Parts: sequence; structure tokens; C-alpha cells
Amino acid sequence: MKNNIVLLVLLFIAIVACQQSNVSIDTFDKVSEITVYDSIYSDEEDALGVITDIEIWGDVLVAKHMRDEYSFSFISVANGKLIQRWGKRGEGRDEFLDFGSGFTIKDSLLVFVEQMKKSINYASIQAILNARSIINIVKENYPYNVDFRPMRFCFLDNQKVAVGAFKEGRLGVLDSNNNIVDCYYDYPFNCGKVEGLYRGSVFQCDIKSNKKHDMFAISTYVSDVFEIFQVSDDGIHRIFVSPFRNEPKIWEKGGRFAIDYDNCIAGLMKMAVSDDLICFTYSSLSYTEAAAKDITSKEILCFNWKGEKVKKYILPFPISNFCVDEHYIYGVRYFDDKTVIYRFGLS
Repeated sequence: MKNNIVLLVLLFIAIVACQQSNVSIDTFDKVSEITVYDSIYSDEEDALGVITDIEIWGDVLVAKHMRDEYSFSFISVANGKLIQRWGKRGEGRDEFLDFGSGFTIKDSLLVFVEQMKKSINYASIQAILNARSIINIVKENYPYNVDFRPMRFCFLDNQKVAVGAFKEGRLGVLDSNNNIVDCYYDYPFNCGKVEGLYRGSVFQCDIKSNKKHDMFAISTYVSDVFEIFQVSDDGIHRIFVSPFRNEPKIWEKGGRFAIDYDNCIAGLMKMAVSDDLICFTYSSLSYTEAAAKDITSKEILCFNWKGEKVKKYILPFPISNFCVDEHYIYGVRYFDDKTVIYRFGLS
């Protein structure tokens, strides 16, 4: 009798797990259609380049740009004014050969990678806002070799975690002295014939950290796959993998592999995090179809740091990029040759 009960319990768990995996990642019990919002900033008077990443620091929005004289702009949420622009390409003082992939804010520091020099740069945001003529930039080199090629970093108390191309696994981990730390976690989906370093080149992803709780999240582009990791004294532990239905699909030609954009969903596109939430813009269209719409979306999917669904927000119009804090979504929209940043309440 006891054995029968155990079997029934196991069968029930298996059925529930199967049902959960068949539920689309964008199916939420709580859905909020946002109709009230306000405009924070427009670049009508001072045109900015395309915003590739955006973060919130206190009441200042920090945006990273492409095809612009400056790589960063700093915008006041309180008055909607452009406070400062900073970050020129070059080889002079306070100039950089490149600004890497993405950026992050660690405490009061703007942190970005100069990939051509294999260095991580730390700049005081307050010094930039104060328009000091000389900004004291702290630089540190990170390892980069044939087997270890980090692209995007997140920063925790004593470790740096990167996604990129690695001989083994999907994570590159550095200790406080920038020594490589063994941390092997494989991709949560079948990579097929793609092996080693090529996995990181083909299956690209984003990474964001929750420094308050020593956690980080990784999302895989052109899919509905995201993972949550917890950092503790005894190492890094993967605590959640989304029950995905749409893993990246690839094609092969002449021994080379690439993403099959026609047959992959755009899925989880931009990721933004706060102390409480992991949020994504999402599209169920194929990546090719979404690209024709400039990779924008009206849907924001919000999860907690256990991977549980919290709420789906439907915005009044599509946005291309965004960030979140405890109270608001800040979304970037392009129209009529303008860049406008809007603020939507998290209710």
C-alpha cells in the first residue's frame, strides 16, 4: 500500500511538471494593461544615437549609445533634462578604443569593458555628472585566451561572472584577483553538433546581477530560456531553469553553424532586473518577423528571483529597450525621428 502511494505521488509530480512545461512562458494569471504613463525625456533638441542599453541609478537614467559622438548619456528622471554626455572613442585621456557589450552600474560606478584592450573600466558616475575635466578611471585587465573569451560581465561582491565563448560550459568566472575559477554548467538545452567555444558564439545570451541577494540571471536570445543562479560561500548554484518550449534552432552549412532566425521565436528579448524582479520584453513572432518591427514589443514579462511568474504588463505601444526599479518601467520608443523615454507604473 505504501509503495502504491509513493508511486501515485511521483506520477502526480510528473504530470504537474509536464503540464507546466506545456504552458507558454507568456501565459500569466496576472495581466495588467497599462494606460497611464508619462514622458520622461525626448531628444528632439539634442539628437542621441540609438540606445543599446539603459539602467537606472537613483533618479538618473544612464543610457549607452551606438553611432554617436558620446557612448553614454545621463538623464534626470526628476526634470527630464539631459545632465551630461560622456565617453568618447580615441586614445587620449578619458577616451577608449571601444565600450564593449553592454554596461553595468556597481555601487556608484559606471562599469564597462574595453574589449580591444581586454580591460574592465570603473568610472565614478558622480564625477561624470559634476563634469570634472579629469575622471579617475580605474582599470583592471581580465584574462582572455583561446579557451576563455568573456563578452558580458556581471559583478558580485567577490566574483565576476561572464557569458561569452568558453571551452567548457556557459559561464566564465573570475575571483577578486581576476583568476579564472572553475564553474561548469552546461547549456540547459540540446546544442546539437555545436561544441566547445562555438556554443558561446552561436547561442548568445545576456546576463544581469542582483547584488543585494548575490544572484544573477542569464537569458538566451531567440528562445524562451532563462536561468537563475545563486552565489554562496560554497560556489555558484543554478537554482532555476525556465520550462522552455522554444529553444534556439540552428542550421549548418559547410561545417559552420548559425541561428535559424526564420524558425526561432524572438522570445525573451531585452532583460532588466531589480532587487525583486527579472523582466523581459517578449515576442512570440519569429525573430525574422520581429526584426522587421525593429525588435520592439508591448509585452513585459515579470518574474521573481525564484523564477515564479509575477505579472505580465501590456504597454500602450511597443518599446525597444527598458529598465526597471522598485516602482517603474522606463521604456525607450523611437518615432518621428525622435527618441522618447516613457515611465510606466508597476502596480
